[in-house]
Amino acid sequence: MNWLLYIICFYWLPFVGMYKLFEKAGEPGWAALVPFYNAFVVVKIVGAPKWWVAAMLIPVVHFFIIAGMLIEFNKSFGQYKFIDNAAAIILPYIYYPYLMTKNPEYVHQAWAVQNDLRKRFKAAAKSDSKSEMRRLEKENPFPKKSKVREWSESIIFAVFAAHFIRMFLIEAYTIPTPSMEGSLLVGDFLFVSKVHYGSRMPMTPLAFPLIHNMLPFSGGESYSKAVKWGYSRAPRIQNVERYDPVVFNYPEDDTAVGGLEADGSLFPYELQYHNQLKAVPPKDRKALRQKLLVRFADRMVYRPVDKRTHYIKRCVGIPGDKIEVKNGVLYVNDKEAEDIKGVQYEYQLIGQKVNTLEVPTLEENYRVTFYKDPRNPNNVVRSIAYMHPDVAAQMVKDLPGVDQIERRLKPKGYTPGTFPYNGEKYPWNIDHYGPITIPKKGTTINLSMDNIELYTRLIAAYEGNDLKIENGKIYINGEATTTYTPKLDYYWMMGDNRNNSADSRSWGFVPEDHIVGKPLFVWLSLKNGSLKNGGVRWDRLFMGASGR
Repeated sequence: MNWLLYIICFYWLPFVGMYKLFEKAGEPGWAALVPFYNAFVVVKIVGAPKWWVAAMLIPVVHFFIIAGMLIEFNKSFGQYKFIDNAAAIILPYIYYPYLMTKNPEYVHQAWAVQNDLRKRFKAAAKSDSKSEMRRLEKENPFPKKSKVREWSESIIFAVFAAHFIRMFLIEAYTIPTPSMEGSLLVGDFLFVSKVHYGSRMPMTPLAFPLIHNMLPFSGGESYSKAVKWGYSRAPRIQNVERYDPVVFNYPEDDTAVGGLEADGSLFPYELQYHNQLKAVPPKDRKALRQKLLVRFADRMVYRPVDKRTHYIKRCVGIPGDKIEVKNGVLYVNDKEAEDIKGVQYEYQLIGQKVNTLEVPTLEENYRVTFYKDPRNPNNVVRSIAYMHPDVAAQMVKDLPGVDQIERRLKPKGYTPGTFPYNGEKYPWNIDHYGPITIPKKGTTINLSMDNIELYTRLIAAYEGNDLKIENGKIYINGEATTTYTPKLDYYWMMGDNRNNSADSRSWGFVPEDHIVGKPLFVWLSLKNGSLKNGGVRWDRLFMGASGR
């Protein structure tokens, strides 16, 4: 149904208001009402090459082809103004009925005439025939554009092109936190393909171009919810595979606290509504929820899926997989997970000279990350670092005064903030987690009061059902039930810095409609995230982003 709506909006509606203009160009008016055939007729009217019609069927490319068609169609009817072209591209189903009321005459096949003039100008320039060039300039039926208009159109086209390339093809991202070290480092700039997993169609199409979810100066939303579309994707090149790094929208960012402080400074969007709720026992959440809603009533932001914060983690579990962490070791389907060379764990450095270690040198040479106090990032704890087991063994050999490096594990038992946030039923933490099975589209889940907390957000928030629990019974959309069949596939994401990452162990499953794209390679890497304070990591330029 979503694809049908998409075809109607972008392949049919731009042409339906042209039926009288078709007749003026000597074509049957009914042709404007026939999907795809109307595009073939427009190409004929403007004199463009036939391959335009085929190119129009390619997702994303079709935006540019249709825009070109409409501009050339305008010229064919003597409409050359910038405002006419902008209106034809932005609101064709309003502009063309309006144009028909002006009763314009069909002038010529604009694209064919321009193309012929171009060839003749080129031939005259090659033969250095100034008289021929002057004659062609006099015969040119198209008005000469001012420098202001040329620059304006160039800038607008560049923004238009960049916006759609970013939305559907490829986008640049920056790694801001150490949760994926040592595969991806703070200060890495990545290109991420939107095509590999299928370009996701926009769910909130009315938005400022090239801005994700928040305006840079006011702190308000950069999009409008006036028009909302359901989830759909273009055909994919590949499925999300186990151990792929993946960019996705943070699932719990549907409800966040944000905005501007009284002094005009930006209130931290990282203060998530759900993060506060899951940090308290289940019995206290209802009271805290009411308190938060009252306290932040004017700052609550309810974001649609495609406008939620971008995260990057490694997909360690695909739909149907069983996930478990035992003594800090990840198991997938009861087998120890693939060893990712970039994965880091938390270690304790033991020895007489540990406190004299030069942290920046070690971080650079060994690709380790030392623990920093989150309240004071300048306070580095030299005795705690994140590294791969092979690196730990090598450092013991290399560093005099470091006698031993031991893996640090949380003792068994519940840690607040661990999904599904109930320490009595699920006494889990990041080093002792599960087992848990990832939901799969079309595979029925048996529900009970013992496991409903695992699937509450899946049923209600991610798939939009009305979920109620009354008198020990589960009601979905008003009907008592003991089963649920997911409509989407789900994934399990974990950071490569396993003991320093907020990931699926904190917020659970990631729905397929939240998947954004596949990281391709690092195109720039800055030490300390700054060119001025750190410089370029030249050895990481154009390095693949898989970390495997």
